[in-house]
Amino acid sequence: TENSLPENPGISVSIFYDVHIFYYLWYGSPSVDNKYIHWDHVLVPHWDPKIAASHAQGKHTPPDDIASSFYPELGPYSSRDPKVLESHMAQIEAAAAGVLVLSWYPPGVGDDHGEPTEDLVPTVMDAAHRHSIKVTAACPVMQ
Repeated sequence: TENSLPENPGISVSIFYDVHIFYYLWYGSPSVDNKYIHWDHVLVPHWDPKIAASHAQGKHTPPDDIASSFYPELGPYSSRDPKVLESHMAQIEAAAAGVLVLSWYPPGVGDDHGEPTEDLVPTVMDAAHRHSIKVTAACPVMQ
């Protein structure tokens, strides 16, 4: 399908529904959530205990030290911020990815470093729909 980019109606892009992109809803920031969520999770220790002993321990300390290999252009954002969500959907559309794969947990469940996000799913689906992006979900293995 072809769509016009919202910021430039004269430019149309193709969406490829055989291209999927993972999307995580678990991020939080003080301006929206009153605290950092997931950006500040514990430092992952090295698998070799001898090497791990010399590595830093504790948690990441946002906003400068975040739990990510790359620093987001939008900064350590909240997944609940409507402007962030809209920006992400526009970027995904511009990249021509047609399917958003949500990392989804059952109601009331979150990952070890986050909080439940099931209430955000309808908002994500609406935003994706505005950009002709389809949504599916992947549930992490739960023990």
